Amino acid sequence: MKRYERQRAILREVQENGSVSLPSLVTSLNHSTATIRRDLVELEREGKVVRTHGGAIYPPRMALEPTFSEKKTRAWAEKERIAGRVLADIPEGVTVFVDAGTTCLEAGARLLERGKNPLFTHSIPLLLVGCSYPGKITALGGEVRPVSRALIGGLALDWLKRLHFDYVLLGASAVDKCAARTTELQEAALKSAAHAHADKCYLLADAEKYHQTAAVEFLKLKDLDRWYVDRSLPDALCARLRKQNQLSVIRC
Repeated sequence: MKRYERQRAILREVQENGSVSLPSLVTSLNHSTATIRRDLVELEREGKVVRTHGGAIYPPRMALEPTFSEKKTRAWAEKERIAGRVLADIPEGVTVFVDAGTTCLEAGARLLERGKNPLFTHSIPLLLVGCSYPGKITALGGEVRPVSRALIGGLALDWLKRLHFDYVLLGASAVDKCAARTTELQEAALKSAAHAHADKCYLLADAEKYHQTAAVEFLKLKDLDRWYVDRSLPDALCARLRKQNQLSVIRC
């Protein structure tokens, strides 16, 4: 198991149980005490856990959103497959709003490279990508949120009131059995507003997001047209989500 995978497993167990002991981690992950202890030291340095005598805890205040750079490197192959499939499913000529998530960034870059769809976005990285491709892209104004590199707030929401999109591509910090979630109220408001001004709304989120938690619900899954996800989401879970939410789950 690679270091990143091992630390994700540790963090997931701490999140689910509130605390975890060092011996139980050594047993479940089949690594040495010294290796697991180093992982806990690194996770504490990143502000994700608090070490205790013989283990670690996960207080609510530690439920911090990863940085944009951290999110961009996670499940990258899965994000590329999702982006490629979405590109194939969006007709040329239609207007698309692209959210500020890292999977959405990859999809937006491919749409810009194709150069056949007018794009709107509040993603600063996607705007920078737009400087190198022929496709037309328009920015929503707003306040910069550094952790997600997005433009948010009243100005962005005001612009959304004047716009209408054929398609909206949204990201999420977490997905549960009935809702898509994010970590911040203003980002949630913008995602909800974009959905309200679109004919079709697609969620782009890898399967890892189903194992994450986030406080703010921005859409019910039943209000989405499709969820594009990688193939590691189990068949049985896909079937339950489809039936419960009348949702089209597209595994890539």
